[in-house]
Amino acid sequence: MNGENYSMIVLAGGKSSRMGRDKADLCLGNKTFLELQIEKGRRLGIQDIQVSGYRGKRCPIPVTPDRIPEKGPLGGLESCLRRAKQEKCLVLGVDIPLIPVTELERLIEVSEKSEAKATILKHGDRNEPLIAVYSRELADGMVKEITQGKGSIFGLLDKTGYAVYESSAAKEYMTNANSYNEYSFVRDIFNKIGENDLFK
Repeated sequence: MNGENYSMIVLAGGKSSRMGRDKADLCLGNKTFLELQIEKGRRLGIQDIQVSGYRGKRCPIPVTPDRIPEKGPLGGLESCLRRAKQEKCLVLGVDIPLIPVTELERLIEVSEKSEAKATILKHGDRNEPLIAVYSRELADGMVKEITQGKGSIFGLLDKTGYAVYESSAAKEYMTNANSYNEYSFVRDIFNKIGENDLFK
């Protein structure tokens, strides 16, 4: 794959009510969740990287504001897709910090073989629409879903259809750190595997 042919969107918004603090600024080693996700994109060779929803002070690139405020990840995606320089965009939620670069490469490879406008990662019985590749062409459909539908990502995907990359990675790599206990678990795993394991 050629990362230069892709844009990347890191979704770093959300109220973080269960965590009690901004998840994007949580650290593994000396990097925040947000910095780790951005570095993964750079390791893939992606040059056009956007961040949505971030409110902190440790973001090395400008934050893309929502065109339609307070509409969750779908609103953030819509705004970033409008500004994307490439046709296809790798999308990654900030709160899944342990997913390795190799899994993102495989996701992209599956998307390149599919005619679908979206390819999402699946592990076990769980679909992850925030670990995905989306086409810029979905932006108009996102506005329609926000204004006329349920305002959910799967509301959109069920209408447009999507491909699936079935990951065989260990489930701990897919842990969503939404609470302090989950953050502690993620930190313990990270301390065992080390940062380099994420970027192989």
